Amino acid sequence: CFQRAPDFFVGAKVIGESQRIVVVDDATRPEALAGVTVISGRHVYISGKKRFVHYSGDTRVDPNYRKRGIGGTMFVEQRKYHEPSDLVQAVVLNGNTAALDAARAVQGNRVFDFWLSHTIETSFMFIRKGAPRVPAGVTMKTASAADIDAMQAFQDREAPRRNGYPAYDFHKLIEGDPYYAGLKIQDYTLAMRGGQIVGMLAAWNQKGYKQTRITGMHPVTRLIRPAYNAYVGVKGGFKLPRVGGILNYLTLANILVANDDADVFQGLIDWIMAHQGRHVDALATCVTHGDPLVEVPRRYKRQKLFSQHLWMTFGEDDPRTEIDDRPLYMELGRL
Repeated sequence: CFQRAPDFFVGAKVIGESQRIVVVDDATRPEALAGVTVISGRHVYISGKKRFVHYSGDTRVDPNYRKRGIGGTMFVEQRKYHEPSDLVQAVVLNGNTAALDAARAVQGNRVFDFWLSHTIETSFMFIRKGAPRVPAGVTMKTASAADIDAMQAFQDREAPRRNGYPAYDFHKLIEGDPYYAGLKIQDYTLAMRGGQIVGMLAAWNQKGYKQTRITGMHPVTRLIRPAYNAYVGVKGGFKLPRVGGILNYLTLANILVANDDADVFQGLIDWIMAHQGRHVDALATCVTHGDPLVEVPRRYKRQKLFSQHLWMTFGEDDPRTEIDDRPLYMELGRL
């Protein structure tokens, strides 16, 4: 299962620069929450311009309280804190919009509306053996504080080419802003050509506040686990921890490549696999369909997961008229 431990709020601050959390209590069960929903806010690029956009995530209703309209009630409360013009993003797995369909209207009154927009392809790429495949004329280096200004200039130039790309501030990163929890400047690899940055990529260790934990195991799987782990240790794959353990991977972040050069992106991934990746089973990333880089994770042995991005609004107007056709970027570590 997917967990945020030991502190839910550390992970919440990574999703957005601000958060509005709505919970539903049950006076008869003070130890439990009937429901929770979080809408975060963050600065991203939309149609080439920086904009404060919201992200709706972590909407959960306890199974004991489902089919009581709690989801809709939480969004009614959230709506009080939003302007009709606010742009909201969300993600659903496998096109499963049933919960949103049920919550979009309460007692016949429309609370919000939404539109599916892009398929998101998430890949857990298993660590490959062998030397990194770095394109001719390109060198790789670990970033340091001395690279901050050059990285910021590259970010400010390249990020607006995608809708939804976070407007990162590397000075806040090195100052320890909670939006960047667990991420250090040394986690970045820079692709250089002629002394200039042509690509950058971070390997983000989020295990300190977000984990994928094994909570149960079939008896047969428990029996063959040692042999299976020995096999994937050679062939590549997730090693199965004991029940209660967590899957071992790093999350790729801040994917930026000049001219959408797929070979530079592959070189960055390979380099991280050969360095930070030596101590994990996989690197996780997501790329939306329609992005020029979507084919690169498919070059690796991987497990994949598909989800859908959607735009939401609490107003009456369709917000998509303000969004041009640039590729959509979603930061996996902030979903």
